[in-house]
Amino acid sequence: MKKHVASALLLLSLAAAGTAYAAPAPQISGTTAVVFDNTGTTTAISHVFGSSDAGKTFSESFTFNYGSLFDVTTGVMSTSLRSSSALELTSFTLTGNGNTYYGVKTTAGGIQTYAIDASGLTAGNYTLTVGGKVIGSAGSFAGTLNVAAVPEASTTAMMLGGLALVGFAAVRRRRKDGVKLPHGGMALA
Repeated sequence: MKKHVASALLLLSLAAAGTAYAAPAPQISGTTAVVFDNTGTTTAISHVFGSSDAGKTFSESFTFNYGSLFDVTTGVMSTSLRSSSALELTSFTLTGNGNTYYGVKTTAGGIQTYAIDASGLTAGNYTLTVGGKVIGSAGSFAGTLNVAAVPEASTTAMMLGGLALVGFAAVRRRRKDGVKLPHGGMALA
């Protein structure tokens, strides 16, 4: 009986192996390093495809490192004025620190756009990847990558503490100058 079960499992695994599919590697790929400082910034991302790229798939990546907690807003667009120069955008992803954020696609007429809006990303290395296919004799995509540092909790706490001290100093000064405060604590000027 054990031989029959083992034989059946082997047969089943061989049958399943025949149906396994690996996506083909893109025919055009490239990586561009983007450098940001920690003050928040915007940069342009783009790529132009020529007539020799017609009918090919592509995956263009833009890598960057950010040194503190940050938010990112990014978008990419491809416009087709005529069918001879067109791209089909198929994916737009941001990956890093074990997370993947997927772009939301919208299409209107000959314009395709993808957008990603992610908040509270941790410091580290990230890759923004645009994927698609050149369906005309040429084409291009362009977009922006916006990053902004998020204030740390200690910074916010210090700011609130400072505001409390300023408020306390103002109350003391009014009392010292003889200005009487009504029951609500607000002086009427």
